[in-house]
Amino acid sequence: MGSASADFTQYELIDITAGKYVGTASPGFATVEIFRFPDFVKAFGAYSMRKEAARGFVPIENEAYVSKFAVHVWRGPFYIRVTGGAQNALQSLTQLASAVAERMPPAPAKPAVFAFFPVDARVPNSERYAADKGFGQQLLGNSFQARFNIAGDIMDGLIIPAANKASAAKILEGYRALYVRNGKLLDPIPNLGEDNFTAEDRFLGRAVAFRIDRFVIAFNGYKERQKLVDLAVATDARILGTIRKQLVNRDKAAENPPEQDTRPAWMRR
Repeated sequence: MGSASADFTQYELIDITAGKYVGTASPGFATVEIFRFPDFVKAFGAYSMRKEAARGFVPIENEAYVSKFAVHVWRGPFYIRVTGGAQNALQSLTQLASAVAERMPPAPAKPAVFAFFPVDARVPNSERYAADKGFGQQLLGNSFQARFNIAGDIMDGLIIPAANKASAAKILEGYRALYVRNGKLLDPIPNLGEDNFTAEDRFLGRAVAFRIDRFVIAFNGYKERQKLVDLAVATDARILGTIRKQLVNRDKAAENPPEQDTRPAWMRR
């Protein structure tokens, strides 16, 4: 795989299956590569690495796009890449990619974390998972990302499901420190998450970031700050609506832990 191997390694690539095809009605040829990963999230991450170069999306499940000389398909734990050596062959490559995907078993939809993001302003098919970086920062890696368009203002958002509260707090503090060193902090948003900050910098842009339990959420843009705030507040409400019951039950369990049975094992019957 050459220099591309490092990109795939970060998504824990298991193996590759490749085949070559020749055209029946033209001298063109195509190569089909099937990359297999441990799960559908890792495969989605590898598939979305070059998603910003997409020239258009095509109706192949679970998602697919075309770039200059290739068709890229995400299907469960597989990333399919079909490349061709002939100009103006994207239609044939798309048909070939579709035929390959149809022979694969049904696969789950996009990771459930994306449901936390507001839907109305989200740019269609902009979702991606990045293992290495978020907003260009390594500390925001392993993040689920999406792009938003509010009245022509483009903003990016990310969600990091950290291992626990302590890890999430450390990530948020690291991101805050980045703005302390390079820009300036602005007033925090009342009642947003369990901790939050807003900041701006001429190079890093404006940011609104907060934490709920083990989730770190951040929005970044270069235009009006209030639009970032609105996205953050809407995301906060969606997350709380989804996990509130889980958090309440866990807090109750922590306040009233079950009594420990100190009797020998042979008496616990």
